[in-house]
Amino acid sequence: MAEARKRRRRKRSPGWLSRREYALKLRCERWGVPYTKVSRAAVFRRDGYVCQLCSEPIDRALRYPNPRSASLDHVVPLSHGPGTPGHVLSNCQTAHFGCNASKGNRV
Repeated sequence: MAEARKRRRRKRSPGWLSRREYALKLRCERWGVPYTKVSRAAVFRRDGYVCQLCSEPIDRALRYPNPRSASLDHVVPLSHGPGTPGHVLSNCQTAHFGCNASKGNRV
């Protein structure tokens, strides 16, 4: 007889948070920084779909994992821990996925 496969269970997000937002909330709790629900679309509209790191426009049709696709960047990274702004609207900005990845956890 074949052994029963063990299934890895994911933590389920509450109904009011998407899986992505729930993972972000858990990251904020781990680093001890504040979390507020921030709309990615609102941040992208506020910044006019322009990368705040390289100042070049972002093509809305591109999707992850394309390095020129839109991503949400934290001005002060969450990993800097307590005493930082955390995941709030004023600490979020629009960036190309590639620019955000190359920035790392620098300010």
